[in-house]
Formats: sequence, C-alpha cells, structure tokens
Amino acid sequence: MTRKPTIGVTCFHDWQEQRHRQNDTYINAIKKAGGLPVLLPCLTGEADLAAHLDLVDGLLVAGGPDADPVFFGEEPEEGLGNVNPCMDAYELPVIAMALRRDMPVLGICRGVQMLNIAAGGSVIQHLPAAVRRVLKHQQSAPRSYVTHAIDIAAGTLLSRILGEGTTRVNSFHHQAVGRVALGFCVSAVAPDGVVEAIESTEHKFALGVQWHPECMWDATPNFDPLFTAFVLAAQNYGQIS
Repeated sequence: MTRKPTIGVTCFHDWQEQRHRQNDTYINAIKKAGGLPVLLPCLTGEADLAAHLDLVDGLLVAGGPDADPVFFGEEPEEGLGNVNPCMDAYELPVIAMALRRDMPVLGICRGVQMLNIAAGGSVIQHLPAAVRRVLKHQQSAPRSYVTHAIDIAAGTLLSRILGEGTTRVNSFHHQAVGRVALGFCVSAVAPDGVVEAIESTEHKFALGVQWHPECMWDATPNFDPLFTAFVLAAQNYGQIS
C-alpha cells in the first residue's frame, strides 16, 4: 500500500485551559487532498522540533492569535490583539527548521505572517491604523463566504496553482504581512494593497495565504487545488528525504 504524505498541522494552544486543539476544516482539507494530517503540539527544544519534522513530509501553519511584535523588532502598538507566547516559541523555530530542510510549508492566515517573520520579515500590527481606506478584512459573514477580491501575480507558484488574475476570498484578519522577508515575493494583493499571499523564491514550496481556503471546500471559488499542490509537494519531498 502506498504511504500517504504526512502533513503536520500546528495547533492552537489554550494557555488558560492548558490544552491544544485544531479545527476540523484543516484536517478535512488535507484528507480530501490525499494527505494524512498529524497534529503538532507546541514544544520547545531543537531536538523535539527536529523529531516533529522527522515525522512529517509537509508543514501546515494554521491560523491563530497575533504574533508578538518583539520577534520582528517592534513594540506593541494600539490595536494589537492577544498574543500566545507558547505558539510563537514553537512555530517560529519549527518553520525556520522546515525551510532549512526545504520541506513544503503552507501558511494560512496567522501562518502566512509567521512564515514571513520566521524568514526575517515583519507584520502590520493593526491594518485600520496603518492602511488608508483599508477594506473590511474581518468579515461579518459565514466563513465560506467570499468577501473581497485579490489579484494573483503572474509567474508565481500561486498563479500556477490557482491561475493568475482576480479571484475572491474570505477574510478574517486585522494584521497582514508588512516588510516581505528576503527571498520571498508577494504573489497576491487585495485592492487596498494589503498583501494576501507570499511565496519563497528559493524553496520548492513555501507559500502563505492570508485567507482561509480550508473553509471553502464547498464554496465558489474552490481552493482545493492549493491543498492538492501542497500534498503533492509533500509526497515528492517524502520520496527524496
């Protein structure tokens, strides 16, 4: 029997109730694309992080709270939401380790921001305070409903997966990628100029999107090709690693 590509999925850590959890939408999207999802709790220590990555063929960095701005050299600004030190302490080094291995990485919402920070970039702490005439990026609608347009840049990995030009996405964020990390490029933007996707120009598959494609499996547009491409990249990685 052919082994399914194993995808590690980061977890939300509830520090008050001392538990880890994750939404079924991530799990179902990976399963539908042919992958085997495995939840990765927040650990510390290089040996444990390496052991986590030894178990998987790809890393999905899921959504969650705001990142502590100390990790990109800034002080907290008015509008910064809750931060989660446990998640930051796990995700940033495990992303960096995955990139060093050239392991496929897919970041979603918080995940795209953490991917950018781990590679040396920054985050806009609160869009309404930083972007003039900013769109409503925290929609008041069902999670599968598309709320604003994005433009996907030609010649990017994202365009090869989803097609170039304009599409529409759901939106649940008040932060976004700021200074793009060296070795990454912007692959999609919203009409107000907010970065909606970035990708590495130096890795086979290191891609992050600001929207939540895992919530749109039964919606139009459908972002299944994004997960299919990610799982395929993980399969290829698993065959050579």
